[in-house]
Amino acid sequence: MGAGGAAASAANLDVVPSLVGRLVAPAAVACAVVLAAISLLPTGGPAVAPRSAPRHHPVLHLNLPAFSFTNQGAAADDGIPPSPPAGSVYVATATVPSLPVYASPRALSSEQSLANPNPLGAPLTLLVDAVQGGWLQVYLPERPNEATGWVTATNVTLATDAYRITVDLGARQVSLYRDGTKLVTDSAAVGAPDSPTPTGHFFVTEDLQLTDPSGPYGPYALGLSGFSNTYYSFEGGPGQIAIHGTNQPWVIGGYASHGCVRLTNPDIAALVQQVPAGTPVDIVN
Repeated sequence: MGAGGAAASAANLDVVPSLVGRLVAPAAVACAVVLAAISLLPTGGPAVAPRSAPRHHPVLHLNLPAFSFTNQGAAADDGIPPSPPAGSVYVATATVPSLPVYASPRALSSEQSLANPNPLGAPLTLLVDAVQGGWLQVYLPERPNEATGWVTATNVTLATDAYRITVDLGARQVSLYRDGTKLVTDSAAVGAPDSPTPTGHFFVTEDLQLTDPSGPYGPYALGLSGFSNTYYSFEGGPGQIAIHGTNQPWVIGGYASHGCVRLTNPDIAALVQQVPAGTPVDIVN
């Protein structure tokens, strides 16, 4: 799967041990990248601002992989156009420390609240599915996969995102699109038969920059909102999937992971430099 930990053995690649999660965050991505610390960049701009490619920068000098996040956007209101520009999606980033999530627009009470920053320390960023006045239906980074809820536009900043990622499991390929035009297709390694990569409509929850680019997860990872249908937990990890690099490039093109998607290090580096948090990711057979 995606990000994970130094405590993981070679046999347990792509799954985060609970020890690693306790060291750095309340929860961990189930792909064995040790999550250490983040540094945030300022936000700003119009009510619906185009999202630029993320910039990555060092955060802490630790003997643990670390990562950083970027974000853009500005306060949204009930004057949001019901649809983003053609080829784009809306992405919402929470501006409150605890984001209430409702079962329907104008519900009297919330069903749950999502922490901001998220459990990995990143700004809580969600893919928008629909707009209804000052309410946004968003995909939730939790089980079951593709779960949705409603949030108020006053609690988020809103931006547009023209990027989209498609993961074709049968072809073992990852394709990047912008404004509906394919930019690149890369070969990938996906989940093994006993731990397949889940299919579905997901989004990037965080961009991760690792401090050990020669490690088993490469220089970068994209955390995803999807979760393994095989690993509901692994020594405390939640089973979240990711797209990340590898120090075993010979597995690319095969079925090799515990559910994450592996790219060559040059390919993941190029992908992360373009794709911001919130970008939709469709995983198909």
